Amino acid sequence: MRVRGVIIAAGESSRFGSPKALLEYQDRTVLERVSFALSSGGCDELLVVCGGTHQELIETESKRIGVLSIVNEDPTDGPISSIRVALRFPGEWDAILIHPVDVAGVRAGDVSDLIESYRRDGDAFDAWVVSHQLKRGHPLLLRREKARRLLEKAGPPHLRALISSDDMRIQHVVSENALLLEDIDDPGDWERISPLLDN
Repeated sequence: MRVRGVIIAAGESSRFGSPKALLEYQDRTVLERVSFALSSGGCDELLVVCGGTHQELIETESKRIGVLSIVNEDPTDGPISSIRVALRFPGEWDAILIHPVDVAGVRAGDVSDLIESYRRDGDAFDAWVVSHQLKRGHPLLLRREKARRLLEKAGPPHLRALISSDDMRIQHVVSENALLLEDIDDPGDWERISPLLDN
């Protein structure tokens, strides 16, 4: 039951003004922190999807930390376009774990809890999401056959639509990590979130 981990890092960071993946706190970039959490948490392979204005910078950082980067040639449709690039990338996997790079506080334990739940109850559910105080956060794990619906011509237009499908069996994995609900949209978010990072 191989899990492909995917970090979505192809956004323009227009509200922030610089690539959020390369923000540094205590000499570690956000991409480095998130990559470590996903790999240490049990992903069998890890991909960073980059593209747009900051593509070369993200590729350079991915190479520095030893993570394979792949390119979304047209990220204008937002995260769904990057997810589709990751789904089409060659390789053998049974489930895909999707995480946006700007949710910087993800921990290895959050990832391992999702993956362990998937490997324990894989036949009973289609999607595994973390939740904190009854609110859904990131990351999200999907069985391959359900995830590939996003590639169908008449399939769901985005991830939220897929998760909301009537036949999706969803398992919520409760986490005490409030940072799984926090994404970095602007410098104020980073100023507030960065001192809380312990990953």
